[in-house]
Amino acid sequence: MNRYIIYLLVLLASIHISFGQPALDGYLEEAVQNNPGLKARYAEFEAAMQRAVQVSTLEDPTFRVSAFGQMVETRTGAQMANFSLEQMFPWFGTLREQRNATALNAEAVFESYKLERNELLLKVKELYYPLYELDESIRLNESNLEILKTLKTLAISKFQNGNGKLSDALRVDIMINEIHTDINILTEKRKSLVIAFNKSLNRDALAEVLVDEPVELTTPLINRDSLTNNPQLEALRKKVSASKAAERVAVKQGMPKLGVGVQYIVTQKRPEMTFADNGQDAYMAMFSVSLPIYRKKYKAAIKESQLMQTSFTEMQTEVENNLIAQYEMASFELSRVKQQVNLYGKQVAQTKQVITLLTTAYGNDEADFGEILSMQQMLLKYELLEITAKKEYAMAIAKLEYLTAN
Repeated sequence: MNRYIIYLLVLLASIHISFGQPALDGYLEEAVQNNPGLKARYAEFEAAMQRAVQVSTLEDPTFRVSAFGQMVETRTGAQMANFSLEQMFPWFGTLREQRNATALNAEAVFESYKLERNELLLKVKELYYPLYELDESIRLNESNLEILKTLKTLAISKFQNGNGKLSDALRVDIMINEIHTDINILTEKRKSLVIAFNKSLNRDALAEVLVDEPVELTTPLINRDSLTNNPQLEALRKKVSASKAAERVAVKQGMPKLGVGVQYIVTQKRPEMTFADNGQDAYMAMFSVSLPIYRKKYKAAIKESQLMQTSFTEMQTEVENNLIAQYEMASFELSRVKQQVNLYGKQVAQTKQVITLLTTAYGNDEADFGEILSMQQMLLKYELLEITAKKEYAMAIAKLEYLTAN
Protein backbone atom coordinates (compact mmCIF):
# COMPACT_ATOMS: atom_id res chain seq x y z
CA MET A 1 0.00 0.00 0.00
CA ASN A 2 2.92 2.34 0.75
CA ARG A 3 4.16 1.64 -2.76
CA TYR A 4 0.83 2.91 -4.17
CA ILE A 5 1.03 6.04 -2.00
CA ILE A 6 4.56 6.79 -3.24
CA TYR A 7 3.48 6.23 -6.87
CA LEU A 8 0.54 8.58 -6.37
CA LEU A 9 2.75 11.30 -4.90
CA VAL A 10 5.14 10.97 -7.84
CA LEU A 11 2.23 11.39 -10.26
CA LEU A 12 1.08 14.53 -8.48
CA ALA A 13 4.57 16.00 -8.47
CA SER A 14 5.04 15.30 -12.17
CA ILE A 15 2.09 17.44 -13.26
CA HIS A 16 3.53 20.61 -14.72
CA ILE A 17 1.43 23.23 -16.48
CA SER A 18 3.17 25.32 -19.08
CA PHE A 19 1.93 27.40 -21.98
CA GLY A 20 3.48 28.30 -25.26
CA GLN A 21 3.36 28.63 -29.01
CA PRO A 22 5.71 26.05 -30.56
CA ALA A 23 5.07 26.43 -34.28
CA LEU A 24 3.00 29.59 -34.13
CA ASP A 25 5.51 31.72 -36.04
CA GLY A 26 5.53 29.19 -38.85
CA TYR A 27 1.74 29.08 -38.92
CA LEU A 28 1.58 32.89 -39.05
CA GLU A 29 3.99 32.99 -41.97
CA GLU A 30 2.02 30.29 -43.75
CA ALA A 31 -1.22 32.21 -43.26
CA VAL A 32 0.26 35.39 -44.74
CA GLN A 33 1.60 33.49 -47.77
CA ASN A 34 -1.52 31.43 -48.48
CA ASN A 35 -4.56 33.48 -47.44
CA PRO A 36 -6.56 34.33 -50.62
CA GLY A 37 -8.12 37.45 -49.12
CA LEU A 38 -4.69 38.84 -48.31
CA LYS A 39 -3.44 38.01 -51.80
CA ALA A 40 -6.41 39.87 -53.26
CA ARG A 41 -5.69 42.94 -51.11
CA TYR A 42 -2.03 42.97 -52.17
CA ALA A 43 -3.03 42.68 -55.84
CA GLU A 44 -5.31 45.68 -55.26
CA PHE A 45 -2.31 47.63 -53.95
CA GLU A 46 -0.21 46.70 -56.99
CA ALA A 47 -3.08 47.76 -59.28
CA ALA A 48 -3.26 51.11 -57.46
CA MET A 49 0.46 51.60 -58.06
CA GLN A 50 -0.11 51.10 -61.79
CA ARG A 51 -2.57 54.00 -61.79
CA ALA A 52 0.26 56.33 -60.74
CA VAL A 53 2.00 55.56 -64.02
CA GLN A 54 -1.17 56.23 -65.99
CA VAL A 55 -1.97 59.65 -64.53
CA SER A 56 1.62 60.94 -64.76
CA THR A 57 1.86 60.36 -68.51
CA LEU A 58 0.98 62.88 -71.21
CA GLU A 59 -2.14 62.39 -73.28
CA ASP A 60 -1.60 60.73 -76.63
CA PRO A 61 -0.77 63.15 -79.46
CA THR A 62 -3.40 63.77 -82.12
CA PHE A 63 -2.62 63.03 -85.77
CA ARG A 64 -5.08 64.22 -88.43
CA VAL A 65 -5.25 63.51 -92.14
CA SER A 66 -7.51 65.56 -94.35
CA ALA A 67 -8.16 65.04 -98.08
CA PHE A 68 -9.86 67.73 -100.07
CA GLY A 69 -12.99 66.65 -101.93
CA GLN A 70 -12.33 69.52 -104.29
CA MET A 71 -8.71 70.61 -104.30
CA VAL A 72 -8.02 74.17 -103.23
CA GLU A 73 -6.17 76.11 -105.88
CA THR A 74 -3.28 78.26 -104.69
CA ARG A 75 -0.57 80.18 -106.50
CA THR A 76 1.88 77.35 -106.09
CA GLY A 77 -0.58 74.64 -107.04
CA ALA A 78 -3.63 72.72 -105.90
CA GLN A 79 -3.66 71.52 -102.26
CA MET A 80 -4.29 67.76 -102.25
CA ALA A 81 -4.01 66.65 -98.59
CA ASN A 82 -3.44 68.05 -95.11
CA PHE A 83 -1.50 66.31 -92.31
CA SER A 84 -1.29 67.62 -88.77
CA LEU A 85 0.26 66.40 -85.51
CA GLU A 86 -0.54 68.02 -82.17
CA GLN A 87 0.45 67.35 -78.54
CA MET A 88 -1.46 68.88 -75.64
CA PHE A 89 0.30 69.67 -72.35
CA PRO A 90 -1.51 70.17 -69.03
CA TRP A 91 -0.71 73.19 -66.89
CA PHE A 92 2.70 73.21 -65.23
CA GLY A 93 2.93 70.71 -62.35
CA THR A 94 -0.39 68.98 -63.07
CA LEU A 95 1.15 65.60 -63.89
CA ARG A 96 3.34 65.73 -60.80
CA GLU A 97 0.38 66.45 -58.53
CA GLN A 98 -1.69 63.74 -60.19
CA ARG A 99 1.13 61.26 -59.62
CA ASN A 100 1.45 62.32 -55.97
CA ALA A 101 -2.29 61.99 -55.32
CA THR A 102 -2.46 58.55 -56.93
CA ALA A 103 0.68 57.34 -55.16
CA LEU A 104 -0.71 58.46 -51.81
CA ASN A 105 -3.96 56.61 -52.50
CA ALA A 106 -1.92 53.53 -53.38
CA GLU A 107 -0.04 53.85 -50.09
CA ALA A 108 -3.38 54.03 -48.30
CA VAL A 109 -4.37 50.78 -50.02
CA PHE A 110 -1.11 49.24 -48.82
CA GLU A 111 -1.94 50.30 -45.24
CA SER A 112 -5.29 48.56 -45.68
CA TYR A 113 -3.39 45.47 -46.79
CA LYS A 114 -1.26 45.68 -43.63
CA LEU A 115 -4.39 46.06 -41.50
CA GLU A 116 -5.94 42.97 -43.10
CA ARG A 117 -2.67 41.10 -42.58
CA ASN A 118 -2.66 42.04 -38.89
CA GLU A 119 -6.29 40.97 -38.56
CA LEU A 120 -5.40 37.62 -40.13
CA LEU A 121 -2.49 37.14 -37.71
CA LEU A 122 -4.80 37.93 -34.79
CA LYS A 123 -7.38 35.46 -36.10
CA VAL A 124 -4.76 32.70 -36.37
CA LYS A 125 -3.63 33.36 -32.79
CA GLU A 126 -7.22 33.37 -31.55
CA LEU A 127 -7.64 29.91 -33.10
CA TYR A 128 -4.25 28.62 -32.00
CA TYR A 129 -4.47 29.43 -28.29
CA PRO A 130 -7.81 27.63 -27.73
CA LEU A 131 -6.26 24.60 -29.45
CA TYR A 132 -3.43 24.65 -26.95
CA GLU A 133 -5.89 25.08 -24.08
CA LEU A 134 -7.81 22.07 -25.41
CA ASP A 135 -4.69 19.92 -25.72
CA GLU A 136 -3.60 20.85 -22.21
CA SER A 137 -7.08 20.10 -20.89
CA ILE A 138 -6.96 16.64 -22.45
CA ARG A 139 -3.49 16.08 -21.00
CA LEU A 140 -4.59 17.18 -17.53
CA ASN A 141 -7.66 14.96 -17.65
CA GLU A 142 -5.52 12.02 -18.70
CA SER A 143 -3.07 12.72 -15.86
CA ASN A 144 -5.98 12.99 -13.46
CA LEU A 145 -7.28 9.69 -14.82
CA GLU A 146 -3.98 8.00 -13.94
CA ILE A 147 -4.12 9.44 -10.43
CA LEU A 148 -7.70 8.22 -9.97
CA LYS A 149 -6.68 4.73 -11.11
CA THR A 150 -3.92 4.76 -8.51
CA LEU A 151 -6.39 5.96 -5.87
CA LYS A 152 -8.72 3.15 -6.85
CA THR A 153 -5.94 0.62 -6.45
CA LEU A 154 -5.13 2.15 -3.06
CA ALA A 155 -8.79 1.97 -1.98
CA ILE A 156 -9.08 -1.68 -3.08
CA SER A 157 -5.86 -2.53 -1.25
CA LYS A 158 -7.19 -1.02 1.95
CA PHE A 159 -10.51 -2.79 1.51
CA GLN A 160 -8.75 -6.12 1.05
CA ASN A 161 -6.76 -5.45 4.19
CA GLY A 162 -10.00 -4.83 6.07
CA ASN A 163 -9.22 -1.14 6.69
CA GLY A 164 -11.29 0.43 3.93
CA LYS A 165 -14.68 0.45 2.24
CA LEU A 166 -15.62 -0.91 -1.17
CA SER A 167 -17.70 2.23 -1.76
CA ASP A 168 -14.44 4.22 -1.94
CA ALA A 169 -13.39 2.28 -5.02
CA LEU A 170 -16.85 2.65 -6.56
CA ARG A 171 -16.78 6.41 -6.05
CA VAL A 172 -13.50 6.50 -7.92
CA ASP A 173 -15.13 4.50 -10.75
CA ILE A 174 -17.83 7.16 -11.04
CA MET A 175 -15.20 9.89 -11.35
CA ILE A 176 -13.21 7.83 -13.86
CA ASN A 177 -16.32 7.48 -16.06
CA GLU A 178 -16.79 11.24 -15.99
CA ILE A 179 -13.17 11.82 -16.95
CA HIS A 180 -13.44 9.40 -19.89
CA THR A 181 -16.52 11.26 -21.15
CA ASP A 182 -14.81 14.63 -20.77
CA ILE A 183 -11.79 13.41 -22.73
CA ASN A 184 -14.00 12.08 -25.54
CA ILE A 185 -15.89 15.38 -25.76
CA LEU A 186 -12.66 17.40 -25.80
CA THR A 187 -11.23 15.13 -28.50
CA GLU A 188 -14.29 15.66 -30.69
CA LYS A 189 -14.14 19.40 -30.09
CA ARG A 190 -10.51 19.46 -31.17
CA LYS A 191 -11.46 18.16 -34.62
CA SER A 192 -13.67 21.18 -35.31
CA LEU A 193 -11.03 23.59 -33.99
CA VAL A 194 -8.37 22.00 -36.20
CA ILE A 195 -10.58 22.44 -39.28
CA ALA A 196 -11.20 26.11 -38.46
CA PHE A 197 -7.48 26.67 -37.84
CA ASN A 198 -6.42 24.98 -41.08
CA LYS A 199 -8.95 26.93 -43.12
CA SER A 200 -7.55 30.19 -41.76
CA LEU A 201 -4.23 29.05 -43.27
CA ASN A 202 -5.97 28.01 -46.51
CA ARG A 203 -4.71 24.44 -46.32
CA ASP A 204 -6.22 20.97 -46.06
CA ALA A 205 -8.88 20.88 -43.36
CA LEU A 206 -7.49 17.71 -41.80
CA ALA A 207 -3.83 18.71 -41.85
CA GLU A 208 -2.01 18.04 -38.60
CA VAL A 209 -1.66 20.97 -36.19
CA LEU A 210 1.22 20.79 -33.75
CA VAL A 211 0.91 22.70 -30.49
CA ASP A 212 3.03 20.54 -28.22
CA GLU A 213 6.24 22.51 -27.68
CA PRO A 214 5.51 25.13 -25.02
CA VAL A 215 7.61 28.22 -24.45
CA GLU A 216 7.42 30.68 -21.60
CA LEU A 217 5.16 33.68 -21.95
CA THR A 218 6.60 37.10 -21.26
CA THR A 219 4.80 40.43 -20.97
CA PRO A 220 5.71 42.62 -23.97
CA LEU A 221 6.69 46.26 -23.57
CA ILE A 222 3.73 47.82 -25.35
CA ASN A 223 2.69 51.38 -24.52
CA ARG A 224 -0.21 53.43 -25.78
CA ASP A 225 1.99 55.70 -27.89
CA SER A 226 2.51 52.74 -30.22
CA LEU A 227 -1.10 53.09 -31.35
CA THR A 228 0.09 55.71 -33.82
CA ASN A 229 1.62 52.82 -35.80
CA ASN A 230 -1.79 51.28 -36.44
CA PRO A 231 -2.36 50.88 -40.21
CA GLN A 232 -5.91 52.19 -39.88
CA LEU A 233 -4.60 55.56 -38.73
CA GLU A 234 -1.79 55.57 -41.26
CA ALA A 235 -4.23 54.80 -44.10
CA LEU A 236 -6.40 57.75 -43.09
CA ARG A 237 -3.35 60.03 -42.92
CA LYS A 238 -2.43 58.96 -46.45
CA LYS A 239 -5.99 59.65 -47.61
CA VAL A 240 -5.91 63.14 -46.09
CA SER A 241 -2.63 63.85 -47.91
CA ALA A 242 -4.06 62.36 -51.12
CA SER A 243 -7.13 64.61 -50.85
CA LYS A 244 -4.91 67.66 -50.44
CA ALA A 245 -2.98 66.62 -53.54
CA ALA A 246 -6.29 66.06 -55.37
CA GLU A 247 -7.31 69.60 -54.43
CA ARG A 248 -4.12 70.94 -56.01
CA VAL A 249 -4.81 68.80 -59.09
CA ALA A 250 -8.30 70.28 -59.38
CA VAL A 251 -6.85 73.80 -59.21
CA LYS A 252 -4.34 73.06 -61.96
CA GLN A 253 -6.94 71.34 -64.12
CA GLY A 254 -8.84 74.62 -64.07
CA MET A 255 -5.91 76.26 -65.83
CA PRO A 256 -5.51 76.29 -69.64
CA LYS A 257 -3.93 73.38 -71.46
CA LEU A 258 -1.25 74.23 -74.00
CA GLY A 259 -0.86 72.52 -77.35
CA VAL A 260 1.92 72.54 -79.92
CA GLY A 261 1.97 70.89 -83.29
CA VAL A 262 2.89 70.96 -86.91
CA GLN A 263 0.79 70.95 -90.07
CA TYR A 264 1.94 69.75 -93.50
CA ILE A 265 0.02 70.41 -96.76
CA VAL A 266 0.71 68.42 -99.92
CA THR A 267 0.54 70.65 -103.01
CA GLN A 268 0.22 69.51 -106.65
CA LYS A 269 2.41 71.19 -109.31
CA ARG A 270 0.74 73.43 -111.86
CA PRO A 271 1.03 71.79 -115.26
CA GLU A 272 2.91 73.49 -118.08
CA MET A 273 4.17 76.21 -115.74
CA THR A 274 7.67 76.80 -114.52
CA PHE A 275 8.52 78.90 -111.48
CA ALA A 276 10.65 78.48 -108.41
CA ASP A 277 8.09 77.20 -105.85
CA ASN A 278 5.73 75.40 -108.23
CA GLY A 279 4.17 72.48 -106.32
CA GLN A 280 6.00 73.44 -103.15
CA ASP A 281 4.46 71.65 -100.12
CA ALA A 282 3.51 73.92 -97.23
CA TYR A 283 4.12 73.38 -93.53
CA MET A 284 3.57 75.46 -90.45
CA ALA A 285 3.89 75.28 -86.67
CA MET A 286 0.75 75.37 -84.54
CA PHE A 287 0.06 76.52 -81.01
CA SER A 288 -3.27 76.06 -79.19
CA VAL A 289 -4.72 76.90 -75.79
CA SER A 290 -7.76 75.32 -74.17
CA LEU A 291 -10.25 77.70 -72.62
CA PRO A 292 -11.51 76.35 -69.25
CA ILE A 293 -14.46 78.75 -69.11
CA TYR A 294 -16.95 76.33 -67.53
CA ARG A 295 -15.76 76.79 -63.98
CA LYS A 296 -18.44 74.91 -62.03
CA LYS A 297 -16.87 71.50 -62.51
CA TYR A 298 -13.46 72.74 -61.32
CA LYS A 299 -14.94 74.44 -58.28
CA ALA A 300 -16.93 71.28 -57.48
CA ALA A 301 -13.77 69.16 -57.74
CA ILE A 302 -11.94 71.48 -55.33
CA LYS A 303 -14.86 71.43 -52.91
CA GLU A 304 -15.07 67.63 -53.14
CA SER A 305 -11.40 67.30 -52.18
CA GLN A 306 -11.82 69.68 -49.25
CA LEU A 307 -14.84 67.76 -47.97
CA MET A 308 -12.95 64.48 -48.27
CA GLN A 309 -10.14 65.97 -46.19
CA THR A 310 -12.67 66.86 -43.50
CA SER A 311 -14.21 63.39 -43.69
CA PHE A 312 -10.89 61.55 -43.37
CA THR A 313 -9.75 63.83 -40.54
CA GLU A 314 -12.93 63.14 -38.56
CA MET A 315 -12.62 59.43 -39.26
CA GLN A 316 -9.05 59.56 -37.99
CA THR A 317 -10.23 61.06 -34.69
CA GLU A 318 -12.93 58.37 -34.41
CA VAL A 319 -10.43 55.56 -35.09
CA GLU A 320 -7.99 57.01 -32.53
CA ASN A 321 -10.73 57.03 -29.88
CA ASN A 322 -11.71 53.45 -30.68
CA LEU A 323 -8.10 52.26 -30.62
CA ILE A 324 -7.48 53.90 -27.24
CA ALA A 325 -10.64 52.30 -25.82
CA GLN A 326 -9.64 48.87 -27.16
CA TYR A 327 -6.10 49.31 -25.85
CA GLU A 328 -7.31 50.14 -22.35
CA MET A 329 -9.69 47.18 -22.31
CA ALA A 330 -6.96 44.82 -23.53
CA SER A 331 -4.52 46.23 -20.94
CA PHE A 332 -7.06 45.67 -18.18
CA GLU A 333 -7.72 42.16 -19.45
CA LEU A 334 -3.98 41.46 -19.43
CA SER A 335 -3.68 42.69 -15.83
CA ARG A 336 -6.75 40.72 -14.74
CA VAL A 337 -5.71 37.38 -16.21
CA LYS A 338 -2.14 37.85 -14.98
CA GLN A 339 -3.47 38.01 -11.44
CA GLN A 340 -5.61 34.96 -12.10
CA VAL A 341 -2.61 33.01 -13.45
CA ASN A 342 -0.70 33.81 -10.27
CA LEU A 343 -3.69 32.92 -8.09
CA TYR A 344 -4.41 29.59 -9.77
CA GLY A 345 -0.71 28.70 -9.72
CA LYS A 346 -0.68 29.15 -5.94
CA GLN A 347 -3.94 27.25 -5.58
CA VAL A 348 -2.58 24.34 -7.58
CA ALA A 349 0.61 24.18 -5.50
CA GLN A 350 -1.26 24.36 -2.20
CA THR A 351 -3.89 21.84 -3.28
CA LYS A 352 -1.15 19.39 -4.20
CA GLN A 353 0.34 19.82 -0.73
CA VAL A 354 -3.03 19.10 0.86
CA ILE A 355 -3.51 15.98 -1.28
CA THR A 356 -0.03 14.78 -0.34
CA LEU A 357 -0.81 15.19 3.36
CA LEU A 358 -4.25 13.58 3.02
CA THR A 359 -2.87 10.64 1.04
CA THR A 360 -0.20 10.00 3.64
CA ALA A 361 -2.77 10.29 6.43
CA TYR A 362 -5.13 7.97 4.56
CA GLY A 363 -2.40 5.35 4.42
CA ASN A 364 -2.19 5.61 8.21
CA ASP A 365 -5.99 5.48 8.64
CA GLU A 366 -6.02 9.13 9.72
CA ALA A 367 -7.97 10.67 6.81
CA ASP A 368 -11.21 10.06 4.95
CA PHE A 369 -10.96 8.85 1.37
CA GLY A 370 -13.72 11.24 0.35
CA GLU A 371 -11.51 14.22 1.28
CA ILE A 372 -8.81 13.00 -1.09
CA LEU A 373 -11.30 12.67 -3.96
CA SER A 374 -12.74 16.10 -3.23
CA MET A 375 -9.32 17.71 -3.22
CA GLN A 376 -8.36 15.84 -6.39
CA GLN A 377 -11.39 17.28 -8.14
CA MET A 378 -10.46 20.71 -6.84
CA LEU A 379 -6.91 20.27 -8.13
CA LEU A 380 -8.15 19.46 -11.64
CA LYS A 381 -10.47 22.47 -11.49
CA TYR A 382 -7.63 24.85 -10.58
CA GLU A 383 -5.31 23.32 -13.19
CA LEU A 384 -7.93 23.82 -15.90
CA LEU A 385 -8.62 27.37 -14.71
CA GLU A 386 -4.90 28.10 -14.81
CA ILE A 387 -4.67 26.88 -18.41
CA THR A 388 -7.70 28.98 -19.38
CA ALA A 389 -6.21 32.05 -17.70
CA LYS A 390 -2.92 31.55 -19.54
CA LYS A 391 -4.80 31.25 -22.82
CA GLU A 392 -6.64 34.50 -22.10
CA TYR A 393 -3.34 36.10 -21.10
CA ALA A 394 -1.82 35.17 -24.45
CA MET A 395 -4.89 36.40 -26.33
CA ALA A 396 -4.76 39.74 -24.49
CA ILE A 397 -1.13 40.12 -25.56
CA ALA A 398 -2.13 39.21 -29.14
CA LYS A 399 -4.80 41.91 -29.05
CA LEU A 400 -2.33 44.53 -27.83
CA GLU A 401 0.16 43.50 -30.52
CA TYR A 402 -2.58 43.80 -33.13
CA LEU A 403 -3.55 47.30 -31.97
CA THR A 404 0.02 48.62 -31.94
CA ALA A 405 1.46 46.75 -34.94
CA ASN A 406 2.52 48.78 -37.94
